[in-house]
Amino acid sequence: MDKHISYLLGSKFPGLDSILIGCHADNGIVPHECCEYDIITLHDKNMPLHQDLIHKKGPILVRNNESIYEISILSVQEFIENSNINYAKFVQFPSQILRSNIVNHFVDKCNKYHKSFNFNLKTNTIRNICEITNLHNLLSSEIVDEKFISFQLKMISLKTLKIIIQYHLNSEDRPSHLKYQINLVKQNENLKTREHIDLLLEYIGTDRANISTLTRSEKSLRFLIRGEDMSSNSILLDKLDFFKKRSMYVDGVLLISNFILDRTFDNDQLIKKYNKLLNLITDIQIKEKITMLKEVNLLLEINKNLI
Repeated sequence: MDKHISYLLGSKFPGLDSILIGCHADNGIVPHECCEYDIITLHDKNMPLHQDLIHKKGPILVRNNESIYEISILSVQEFIENSNINYAKFVQFPSQILRSNIVNHFVDKCNKYHKSFNFNLKTNTIRNICEITNLHNLLSSEIVDEKFISFQLKMISLKTLKIIIQYHLNSEDRPSHLKYQINLVKQNENLKTREHIDLLLEYIGTDRANISTLTRSEKSLRFLIRGEDMSSNSILLDKLDFFKKRSMYVDGVLLISNFILDRTFDNDQLIKKYNKLLNLITDIQIKEKITMLKEVNLLLEINKNLI
């Protein structure tokens, strides 16, 4: 545990309760040197000292030597209602807010995540099956947009891979550590599961990962997010630079693909508009219709086996 966290929280956010989540709070993961410390801090609207924090949008980045701290400051209500905040493990830094409350919101959130874990897995798997069925119908048409379907197949393959990781590790997937989590599942599961993982990695294109493809993808990614606040994407870019320097090209490809998956490219027209750029970022191979049909059928089989 980084000893600077307690000092940082005490000096910048005195009186507020905080937790550490992510890979630094997970004993089953060895964090990379580039991994940030994900901290969630709850503010109390009745504390005048922190009134200015209520209006801040997005996480605050604090750098200390080689360490990066990404601190999200939320009200209790924001924390409870934010469906994107989910964690199986955490480390708590109590101050004073929670001591006066009957409910520990951090523990309550974690418990709810565990209770809904299997249900959410099945829900996401069923969504995958619906998407795959839709792609199968598109491939049955006379006119086929190979680029669009190739992109969708790659994204669904990654979604399926993440579900497999969650299913077998009973925990959330970690974008910066997907390769490690994949290897962990492959070491402990049967031959069929290992074969499915290898197929998904082939569809995602990790076998083509090298310095050239990763550098090209990074340049295209920078162009795509050029109009955004770069500070919000600095952690991602720092990690890509770290992976390149360490020749961890598969890690870099998986990280970029996961970033694109999390973006709002769910609108068909938007995807088609950025087709060329997304192709450069995610290194999409345009395949023949018969090959894509084979992949669709295999993806359907894999997802059905997960229900």
